[in-house]
Amino acid sequence: MTVETIKSIFKCHSYRATPQRIEIYKYLCEHPTHPDVEEVYRYMLSSNPSISRTTIYNVLQSLEQEGLILSVKIDSERVHYDADISLHGHFRCIKCNKIFDFDIDNIKCDSINDFEIKTRDVYYSGICPECK
Repeated sequence: MTVETIKSIFKCHSYRATPQRIEIYKYLCEHPTHPDVEEVYRYMLSSNPSISRTTIYNVLQSLEQEGLILSVKIDSERVHYDADISLHGHFRCIKCNKIFDFDIDNIKCDSINDFEIKTRDVYYSGICPECK
């Protein structure tokens, strides 16, 4: 994803395009591995040695609040992030701890008895084909 594309996406959301926001969002888009804060921080250090974890946390939180990324809470120890905001599920391998996306097109629930749905999370865990 190009910087210009990211700036255009941010503009559509009236979201200020700072260099840190652009670089973090670009990393998430190009690495659909569901990185956590530490992974994003390590990556950002290579190009910006003065960046702090607090900046990473703040950018990730604001990207999520804008609806540009999802937080994936499939792991009880840490939060992972996903730039794919489409409706999909996540599978975590209990051996290698990798998180995989899967389609959930067959799940369609727009309302549940008068409840207003804000988020939909579908998580599975087990053993991935690589670890079997």
